[in-house]
Amino acid sequence: MEKLKLATNLLDTYVENLSVIEKGWPHDIKKALRCINANIFEPGFSIKNMREKCNIKGQNFSSRFHNYIGFTPRSYITYHRIKAAKKLLKKEKLKDLPVNSLGFLVGFEKPSSFSMAFKKKTGATPTEWKQSS
Repeated sequence: MEKLKLATNLLDTYVENLSVIEKGWPHDIKKALRCINANIFEPGFSIKNMREKCNIKGQNFSSRFHNYIGFTPRSYITYHRIKAAKKLLKKEKLKDLPVNSLGFLVGFEKPSSFSMAFKKKTGATPTEWKQSS
C-alpha cells in the first residue's frame, strides 16, 4: 500500500506541473486543458468525456487545441501518461510494483493498451524499458 501511495503522490506532483494556461487563449481551449489535466490519469477518461464535460463542439477543435498546446487532445493525454509512467518505472522505491499496476495508475484501462502505447512511443515495452533504465 505504501508504494501505491508514493506512486499516487508522484502523479499528483506531475499533474501540478502540467501545461500552464495562457491568458490569451480561447475559453474553450483553456476549459478543455483544465479538464484534461484534472482527469489525465483517470482510467476511462476520453476526449468524448472532455467534450461532454466542457460542452465543446466543433469539428476543428482538435486542430485548434493542437495550435495552442502543440498536441491534439488525445496525443497530449497519451504523451503525459507515458511520460509519467517512465518516471514511475525509474523510481527505485517502486521497482517491485507490477508494471500493469503502473499502467492503471497512469490511466490505461488494460495492460495491453498500456504496453502497446508505451512501445509505440518508446520502442520498448514497459518491462523492457524498466530493465534497461
